[in-house]
Amino acid sequence: MINPFLIAAIFALLAALALCIRWIIAAGALRQEARQEYAGRQTDRAQTIKGVSEAEFVRIYLGGYSPRWTLYAAAALIAAILITAPAVMGLVYFWNWVTAALGAGDVFAPGYYPWMFYMFFGLVASWAFCGFVAARFHHARAPEPFQPALMRARGESLDDVEIKRPRPKWAKRAKLIAAERKNQEAP
Repeated sequence: MINPFLIAAIFALLAALALCIRWIIAAGALRQEARQEYAGRQTDRAQTIKGVSEAEFVRIYLGGYSPRWTLYAAAALIAAILITAPAVMGLVYFWNWVTAALGAGDVFAPGYYPWMFYMFFGLVASWAFCGFVAARFHHARAPEPFQPALMRARGESLDDVEIKRPRPKWAKRAKLIAAERKNQEAP
């Protein structure tokens, strides 16, 4: 009989491999797109890339638009595979220690429903922890967005830039209503 954990590990490895292949394909396409964008900017918007080499532009473009999540998801899947065996051993050891310390009856022996419930949610929690760590790394190591990174590469200070926020739709309507009321009151 094949172990269900082995089947799940094979599927997780295949999914991680597919995610890595997806990143490689997307990064290659983005590099090509960045080179085309750089060439296009040289002809019609040269001031937007003044002082930025093509290699640096490609690096900034790839950093701003690459699907980094695929690499972190693959890492989370591989970490979940690697942590499964130690997690099972640790959960079993902790269960035996707690039940022995409390003098629990046969109902709490391995194989019964309380133990199955504990093992299921313990394993799910260990896998979720792998996803949590990968998500933390994904957000902590996020590169600067493309436009600010390009501005910084050109040597412009981002402290002097004022980014206008678009007015929300309700604020535009409120302004129109206020103007209509003002027109009605002043005949």
